Amino acid sequence: MKKRLSFISSAILVGAIAGNIKAQAPTFQIIHNCADAAAANVKIWANGGVLVNNLAFRFATATGTVAAGTYTIGVSAPSATTQAASLAQFTVNFATGVDYKIVANGIVSPTGYNPSSMMAPFTLSTFTSNAAAPSSSITQVLVNHGSTDAPVVDVVAPFTGTNPVFPNILVNNAAYTNFAGWLNLTTANYKLQVRDQFSENVVQEYSAPLTTLGLGGQRISVIASGFLNTTNNSNSPNSFGLWVATATGGSLIPLPTTTTTSTRLQAIHNCADAAATSVDVWFRSATTGTAAVLLLDNFAFRTASPFIDVPTAQVVTLSIAPPTSTSVASALANFTYNLAPSSKYQLIASGILSPLGYSPSSTAAPFSLIANANVRERALVNSNTDVLIFHGATDAPAVNIVSPPSTTLASALTYSTYNSIGYNALPTANYTINVNSGSVTVASYQAPLAALSLTGQAITVLASGFLTPASNSNGPAFGLFAAAATGGSLIPLPSIVITAIGNKTELQNKLSVYPNPFSERVTISNQSELNLTIEVSDITGKLIKSVQSNESSISMDLNELTTGVYFITVNNGADKATFKVVK
Repeated sequence: MKKRLSFISSAILVGAIAGNIKAQAPTFQIIHNCADAAAANVKIWANGGVLVNNLAFRFATATGTVAAGTYTIGVSAPSATTQAASLAQFTVNFATGVDYKIVANGIVSPTGYNPSSMMAPFTLSTFTSNAAAPSSSITQVLVNHGSTDAPVVDVVAPFTGTNPVFPNILVNNAAYTNFAGWLNLTTANYKLQVRDQFSENVVQEYSAPLTTLGLGGQRISVIASGFLNTTNNSNSPNSFGLWVATATGGSLIPLPTTTTTSTRLQAIHNCADAAATSVDVWFRSATTGTAAVLLLDNFAFRTASPFIDVPTAQVVTLSIAPPTSTSVASALANFTYNLAPSSKYQLIASGILSPLGYSPSSTAAPFSLIANANVRERALVNSNTDVLIFHGATDAPAVNIVSPPSTTLASALTYSTYNSIGYNALPTANYTINVNSGSVTVASYQAPLAALSLTGQAITVLASGFLTPASNSNGPAFGLFAAAATGGSLIPLPSIVITAIGNKTELQNKLSVYPNPFSERVTISNQSELNLTIEVSDITGKLIKSVQSNESSISMDLNELTTGVYFITVNNGADKATFKVVK
């Protein structure tokens, strides 16, 4: 049964400015969004008189007028007989020509809710603006975050922006009690997604049928209402949702939840064939229409796209075409997918297109888009960098990727595969990475996660290029490259070319020296956590420089040295290691 809502208009002027309400009088609407059971119904007072009687949760008054002036607004139980019995009182200054949206949010009860009434006290959240109405083809939407236990969120209308695959963020970083300014939306039937504050993960999707509801030319408020975790909030029946208040008031209109219609995808170009130095990527689906959309124009080798929105539960076609293409008619290859909203995807272009000039050939290592449905856009722990590893070098053998002295990041990694354990959750620091064939280190690289400011990020490290360029049309040489979730050029991991002198020691396993060759400075990465004596000598054995340090990264200025070969000897008192470096 619909709860009664009575509007006591005569009380508006009680204790207020006398006289007639003029044409430009302030307008206001009060929306009850306090989900606490103790405030299921409330009475609203103004300067001692009853303004609204028996206003129920998720009800709104009709938009009304009030004489300009300062009012003390009280909110009480329906049975209260005076404003002095209010649960809370607030001062509102109503100004001529201004429209006021007043939303009751928060918690009244001292116990039973999380966050509590201390952390999220009952309040009247107020938004002011001019009172101009939109044109008949526009719906103006005001969004208020009124869910006490919901985090900071974005509101996204998927596939509606200028480029349909980039998120159309309507509301950015909305925190509890915040309003977003009036949104001018062309009146249509929309999907609205509540996403995390990064617009990366969908919390829930809703239908917003503005046309069906006849909301053209109107102003509406969309309220995030109720609890995400009802169990922690007195087992409340008021679960989280988006609700609409129209200017005419009455029961708020719930926006229906829908199946999530989008997921996220990143493309990485790692095909080292000269025929694919740069490509165009076209995109087609039922959501984006029959005509293909140019997704990536002149997409270069060793670059990555940012994560984009792609439709789910329908066929999606990605077409790879030559650069400067004008349509998908010239596509070199087409790939179709049917993506799930519960997954997040990465597609890596790898392999060989050309019929000649490469070993292995395009028959043995054909061009393909290699998909991973379990990627992420940021680290699960903010202090970490989550690292995924992919073998994309067609002529490289199976390898192990090891961070000295003994942390295995990937084992038996073969061409076109990801490391089997998925992401390595690494505390953000500067590392050395060895590429091992069996027990032999064939190459070493710096992985300066801290220096690159990758804290909290998820990245993909790719083995890229050719071990033997001469057998592959003199193509790009082998290396390790990192792709960030934000896209852009892949980040080369600097190689470390070091010749260790003498028998391999335990200390040597905990050290790396780079760059080599060097021009001005040499850095010793010290994972031993011990105090070291570091001596630099020339080829005759003459001591040139000596320092002591226990820092994890020890930088030495060797700019004054002439071109030649030098030896760096590191001693911890019980063990030593010697390295040959070249300037």
